Amino acid sequence: MPTPPSSPATARPRAAATVLRALACAAGLAAAAALADGAWALRVVAADAPSPRTGVLALQTALVVPPGALLGAIAALPAAAAAAWMRRWPRWLWPLLLLASALALALALALYPREIDWHTVDPRLAILPGAAVLGLLAALLLPRATVAVVPAALWIAAAMAWLGSGASHPAALTRIASGTVLGAPVLARVVAWSDRDRDGAGAWLCGEGCDCDDGDAARQPGALEIADDGIDQDCDGSDLAAAEQAEIAALFDHGTAVAPAPTGAGPRRPDIVVITIDTLRADHLGSYGYARETSPNIDRWAQQAVVFEQARSTGPSTRFSIPPMLVGRHFTELRRSTGEWPVIFDSETLLAERLAALGYATWAFHSVRYFRPYFGLDQGYEHWSCDCLDVRGPPLFMTCADFIADEVLAWLGEHATDPRPMLLWAYIGDPHSRYVEHPGTPGFGSEYKDLYDHEIRFVDEHVGRLLDGVAAARPGRELVVVLHSDHGEGLDHELDHGALYHSNNLYDELVHVPLVISGPGFRPRRVAEPVSLVDFVPTVLELVGEPIDPELRGVSLLPWLQGREHTAHPPVMFEKHRALDDVQHGMVLWPYKVIRTPATGELDIYDLVADPLERVDVAAKLTSEQRRRLSGALSHWHRRIRQPFEEHRRH
Repeated sequence: MPTPPSSPATARPRAAATVLRALACAAGLAAAAALADGAWALRVVAADAPSPRTGVLALQTALVVPPGALLGAIAALPAAAAAAWMRRWPRWLWPLLLLASALALALALALYPREIDWHTVDPRLAILPGAAVLGLLAALLLPRATVAVVPAALWIAAAMAWLGSGASHPAALTRIASGTVLGAPVLARVVAWSDRDRDGAGAWLCGEGCDCDDGDAARQPGALEIADDGIDQDCDGSDLAAAEQAEIAALFDHGTAVAPAPTGAGPRRPDIVVITIDTLRADHLGSYGYARETSPNIDRWAQQAVVFEQARSTGPSTRFSIPPMLVGRHFTELRRSTGEWPVIFDSETLLAERLAALGYATWAFHSVRYFRPYFGLDQGYEHWSCDCLDVRGPPLFMTCADFIADEVLAWLGEHATDPRPMLLWAYIGDPHSRYVEHPGTPGFGSEYKDLYDHEIRFVDEHVGRLLDGVAAARPGRELVVVLHSDHGEGLDHELDHGALYHSNNLYDELVHVPLVISGPGFRPRRVAEPVSLVDFVPTVLELVGEPIDPELRGVSLLPWLQGREHTAHPPVMFEKHRALDDVQHGMVLWPYKVIRTPATGELDIYDLVADPLERVDVAAKLTSEQRRRLSGALSHWHRRIRQPFEEHRRH
């Protein structure tokens, strides 16, 4: 008697066939997705670099096909079982299911997108659910399993193409790590698995470009070079001379300062007002050379202030820049939790705590969720308001520049007679995306960059009110005003290194920020010296006549503010420490900017005078002495000066 079609004897072969079909289909779809992802990432490539096209497409395919095929095969059996089960449902149930699904989708679109700026969402993210749906459908519908050889064939072809593209391996690895959504996470894990000496640099994919000795953790591109020992620790091809090492160390020898109190008087205690404008690029302000009239009020005030033309944040997003600015040490040195948005521990000493101990009134007004008291940045403040978040939400659609200006001016009106000096911090969340139309505010067009500029113009109107209001609120007091941003914004895929939004790289569209300061005795001028937001705490301490804590990383900017600078600023450091992609370290040592990706050994160098848009990597054109000086300075900072707190924590 023949075996019934539904018996276990026939179910197992059918299940195996389904798995094999799913394996083949998922592999093909993963390969197509990998190629599309890689092609997207290749849209922005350094002008003079060897073309990494073949390497990117080949390695992308080799990386993505195995996990894609495996996930498809794993998903096939439950999908097949679910499909067989659903065939037994009565027909009248299907319209109800479709209606319920449509209602659920409509509800999701009505609520969830209010937290997303869809313009900044990478469209490649749709590859994953799309490929999964197509793969499962194909797995259920294809009649035979003979195509199971496709995954192996695809992978072998991709691996052979990668091996044949050796000259472009470093550039291909960098492009995959920084510009892809499918290959980057797989690459990060493969590089970590291939790192035999566990020094953070794996050599399996890119050879000596990543690690010249994968059996010795003391030798890799980011290692500190020891002079005249006959060993090339940093893999640059030569040993460092003692004179070169002394020159590198001298770059960071700026010392500390203590401001003397005026003769016959106590220490100065000026009012200090800090205005932070979130996501504001320096190059979109008129005072920084922008052609559009986005910031007439800020520009008017800046003419009577000190404009730091080359200020950098300590990282490309709020969590990497504001805590260092408040504490005075770089992000990876801070004692913090493991969260994506880390809580800053109470054991850290923030500027407000230092000033409160000197008798300052400390008041803050915020409009960004990271400044909820939960995250620990309110330490030292007696008044800490996040009212705009509660009144104006949801966060990405709300407008707070006018709210913050009203709130601050009302508070000052109520506390104008407070005899204490004040530290007042006004944090304006605009012009963070999404961009909102403001009737009555001049517009510049409908493109993404136009909407961003429109938001800046709206913010400028209310910053102008703030600047005028704080100057008039407490007459007879010395007033220092600091205006800055926490980071910039990617606005154009082609011009901004392949990315919109922020957080994912260390190019200047994200880390070059405005920094403008006015105060008594500060002669209006423009300062070309590169400086950092981490200089903020030392500057304020010297301003009020306090000794600068030797644990602080920045230096006081008071010499530049008062026109008495007598030495160069140390190299300016910044970092990206995200969990989503490779760690990056950056430095400006004028006129050069260096970006290092430790996992791949990639070292990019840009001449900011000749190439302010960072289009051409000049590393290969520099002399070996110039490269050693720049690479050595970056390594010296990370190996000899920086004191990381549990560096494995990624955010």
